[in-house]
Amino acid sequence: MKLFPDLTHLHRAAIRAYTLLPYRFSRQGYALPAPFFIFEMTRRCNLRCQMCQYIQWLRETPPGQQKEGELTTEEWLGVIRQVPRWGLISFTGGEPFVRGDFLDLLGCASSRCRTHMITNGTMLTEERVRHLMDFTPRRFGGVGFNILGLSLEGPEEVNDRIRGEGGFAKTINAIKMVSSMRRERGRRCPVIHVTTVIQKGNLDYLSWMPQIVADAGGDVVNFTLEVRNQELQGFGSRDPSGYSMPQLNSPRLDPQRVSDALRDTRRAAEQAGVELRTPNMPDREIVRYYAGQTDLRDFQCPELWSTLIVSSKGDVHPCWVTRVGNVRETSLKSAWNNEKFRAFRRRAREGLFTPCAGCCMLLYHAGNKSE
Repeated sequence: MKLFPDLTHLHRAAIRAYTLLPYRFSRQGYALPAPFFIFEMTRRCNLRCQMCQYIQWLRETPPGQQKEGELTTEEWLGVIRQVPRWGLISFTGGEPFVRGDFLDLLGCASSRCRTHMITNGTMLTEERVRHLMDFTPRRFGGVGFNILGLSLEGPEEVNDRIRGEGGFAKTINAIKMVSSMRRERGRRCPVIHVTTVIQKGNLDYLSWMPQIVADAGGDVVNFTLEVRNQELQGFGSRDPSGYSMPQLNSPRLDPQRVSDALRDTRRAAEQAGVELRTPNMPDREIVRYYAGQTDLRDFQCPELWSTLIVSSKGDVHPCWVTRVGNVRETSLKSAWNNEKFRAFRRRAREGLFTPCAGCCMLLYHAGNKSE
């Protein structure tokens, strides 16, 4: 028996309801006030995962140089204070805990609105977990730290081959600590989701994930697609319509193996009593993605009407495909409906771009096919 609501359906239903009218009827691309915010605290990380889009940058850029230009503590506090109290902030990276001030920033945000954090879990000590628990609300959905996201790629040998030796044990220990302290305090939060990237190195072990997560005390298994758009030359700075599908170095996996893995994982999740979250598309479209057959005409991106992204250096993005300003020069409110943001919404509504393929924010709608 699940202790938590189906988070996937709640979130997706909320986005559809909130964005329906402006998406369909705002010719100028205006959106209602942003309810969701993604704050990339840093691109620095203590791991070097094989499928990471920033792996080349992490390997080739000296540590001191990686930090250059990041928003300071005071700058991040100023950004956080601009988020409405009914908003939801997702803190991500890189690895947020490589910033010594991260707990202070999370604490400030959690005192004002709802928060969600994504971490690899390897830097979560018992002391840090206790601090996290101090930020949680009494009930899910209340102001405070609601959701904790961690990352695992499979059983220990598989995970550590992909993410680095010793990572599995540290992440599992982190999940167990959070789950244990959650019980001790009689809290339902934070809900724990574990993200796994579907890739060549773990495809045959995906069905192991529900039981691994359940045994550690987690609640949700979250599958995402492996994307390589950051490898496109000029990505984020040039017109995204200038790319073609052959330029996108998307991974290729055997269709039958992908289909079997998804089927087996759904069965395993039901048996383990955890929620399985997959990209917002039918399983057959996940299979098509890894076969290089994605048809972007079958997808929409309502997230452009609901989500605002701030990078580690303050750039404001509708998504990583383009930027519309910087928080050192403009407020979140001003950037949200400025001309660049609205123009991008209008263009994306007419048709998505090659770098959009595989993005976890896309919504499948099959507008051009009858299957």
